[in-house]
Amino acid sequence: MTFPLHRRNRKPFLRVVGVVLAVVSATFFSALHGGEMVQNRVAFPAGYRDWVHVKSGVIGPTFPMYETEGGIHHIYANRKALAGFSTGTFEDGSILVYDLLSLSEKSGIGTEGARRRIDVMVKNGKRYAATGGWGFARFMGDDHDHDVLTPEVTKVCYQCHQKRSKYGLVFSDLRP
Repeated sequence: MTFPLHRRNRKPFLRVVGVVLAVVSATFFSALHGGEMVQNRVAFPAGYRDWVHVKSGVIGPTFPMYETEGGIHHIYANRKALAGFSTGTFEDGSILVYDLLSLSEKSGIGTEGARRRIDVMVKNGKRYAATGGWGFARFMGDDHDHDVLTPEVTKVCYQCHQKRSKYGLVFSDLRP
């Protein structure tokens, strides 16, 4: 169904349609992220492999959560995060990266396979006050653009990390 618009009424009509579309889009995008503001999203940590290598580990098939956590993991920290490993207090701007790679084995030799995911923790006391000052993100495979954590899963991350409140909510220790 169409209705005629006089030439002089088209511009105000198009402005109203534009405003309505903008409001609906913003509402939808906000709902998509659980109502949180987009600026609270954690960005992919470009250049993290140039940071300090904290430690590595291998999670094998007998581990109860092998399906989601199995493989070789490397932990990286930016310079701001380093002091937190000795004090248990991480300053704003600290970033930690959990780089999980699949484990390939051939003739008893284990090597890094494809990247499974990158988990990121970013410290900002104001922005992430509801989760102990840490923002959490997860990037699957080699995707640098799409954080797959929902607000609900982020809360689960925080609940688990609360077990390490004495250590600034961080599970890793800096390897001497």
